[in-house]
Amino acid sequence: MASDWRSTIFAIIFALSMGGEVLAQETAPQPEYKLKAFFLYNFAVYTEWPSLPAEAIDFCILGKDPFGFWLDEIEHKTAQKRAIHIRRLSENADTKGCHLLFVPATEKDTYHRLAATIAQQATLTVTDAQQMDEKWPMIMITMIPEGGRFTFDINQSAAKTAGLSFSSKLLHLARKVK
Repeated sequence: MASDWRSTIFAIIFALSMGGEVLAQETAPQPEYKLKAFFLYNFAVYTEWPSLPAEAIDFCILGKDPFGFWLDEIEHKTAQKRAIHIRRLSENADTKGCHLLFVPATEKDTYHRLAATIAQQATLTVTDAQQMDEKWPMIMITMIPEGGRFTFDINQSAAKTAGLSFSSKLLHLARKVK
């Protein structure tokens, strides 16, 4: 019951931040990654970094991009009063300069190889992996399907280690905060 309430509130926040765009489309079924792209956008809006460049926030996707053009729609918006740039990274790419790094569940091994480097950066790490284990160190947000909707868990201690903090609104909407 509490999860349904949180999902509804998060949908309202999405609608307000997207200028009503989400509410207008909510009745038609949406592809999973369009919704996940909106989640990423809002995670960036409700996260505080120790410092950000003046011009843009880089959203990075590690490995094979499951979003396709859905994430490109986010690139036309702003977060933290900055433009959003989308970077698609190969498994050997440098993650330096990534402010938000999405790691698809299929990229667990690639992420594990890069985790020590990523941990030294103020990078918000997000995945849609449903089973977390030792190969997912420092993941800060996990998006989880639940009852036909998506919710998310937050690892606040990983965020604090990287120098990031989340707004109380985002923490309140999370299914679980650790």
